[in-house]
Amino acid sequence: MNKKANFGFRETFCLLTLLIITKIFFTSMSTLIGLTGTAAWYTTLISGITASVGFTFVYLLIKRFPGNNLVQIFKKVAGKVLGSIISLLFCGYFVFYTSSNLREFLEMVKAFYLPYTPPSFILITFLITTALLSYLGLEAITRVSTFAFYVVITVIAAIILLVAPNYSLDDLFPIGGYGLKPTLFHGILRSSAYGEIIFLAFIANSIKGGIKNIKKAGYWSLIIGCMITSITILCVLMIFEYVQGNENLSSFFQLSRVIYFNRFFQRFESIFMFGWVFASVINVTFAFFITVYVFSNTFDIKYYRPLILPFIFITFVIAIMPENLSQIIYFNINVIREYSSFFIFTVPILVLIAAVIFKKKGDFKNSNSNKEGDRNLEKS
Repeated sequence: MNKKANFGFRETFCLLTLLIITKIFFTSMSTLIGLTGTAAWYTTLISGITASVGFTFVYLLIKRFPGNNLVQIFKKVAGKVLGSIISLLFCGYFVFYTSSNLREFLEMVKAFYLPYTPPSFILITFLITTALLSYLGLEAITRVSTFAFYVVITVIAAIILLVAPNYSLDDLFPIGGYGLKPTLFHGILRSSAYGEIIFLAFIANSIKGGIKNIKKAGYWSLIIGCMITSITILCVLMIFEYVQGNENLSSFFQLSRVIYFNRFFQRFESIFMFGWVFASVINVTFAFFITVYVFSNTFDIKYYRPLILPFIFITFVIAIMPENLSQIIYFNINVIREYSSFFIFTVPILVLIAAVIFKKKGDFKNSNSNKEGDRNLEKS
């Protein structure tokens, strides 16, 4: 029996915000601190503003074609063949995104918790969870992400508050970091760090409330995600200074290790791990689901579930290809968080321009039929 996915603003907001803030658990903060010094905490605000501008064009494109997701819009504007090629490019990017984040998680787990555990065992265990959640469907993932969001936010807030006695405002100086030019350059370039907002366009016709909730969820998730990221970087700088903050593999993990009351109350990084795993599972699972979802939409495949196992295998193969963590950070992660904005925002902008030039619009009367045709992919 087919049933339409049924979630609204709250679930969408929690999901997108969680996807955005997951990066604070990994190497992203250390990299940004290394690039901009003490200016890192407001450099990420520039990235958020840039991503908001990019999302505005994506929103205008969705608004022009009510009841359609991004795959359907590509086909309507660029034609079935070219539209399918564009969709497959996004599908390829999402596979790369999923595999890279999964491998980064693996390397961090081995570095901090399970150094002697075979990497394949960790990957397979993680991918089994991903496959099960994906099998349950889009609505199940969003429901779990809503719960996970509150858990992760609580963990982040607890760690930030517990290390408060160690903060030093002097460590925020010089306030200008490495200068205005690198701050603006990396701030704009690293808008890719908020690129998860593009996922919203691919599930647009699965959200209750239509374009109104899409707009609200998109902007609010960017605002809150950007604020949480900025505050966390600010706290890291006040603890480690910009020199040591750059050297940490995971600045937030090291932040959790600073917590110390006495010999009986220490090693609070176990709290960190609880939220970290929660966030990572949702991040990888949703990106994986979107990969399968986009592929199914592109080729008008009625049921997506038979595709889960092949894509799990592809994800596993790509995840084990990099030789070490350095290769992951300097190639995969940098591509995703520094350069992918040229793809994920530019393509929808070009499609919007083409739609305006050739006067192509969606049909409000047929928007319900478009939603109906997508139900099999949401929950079967």
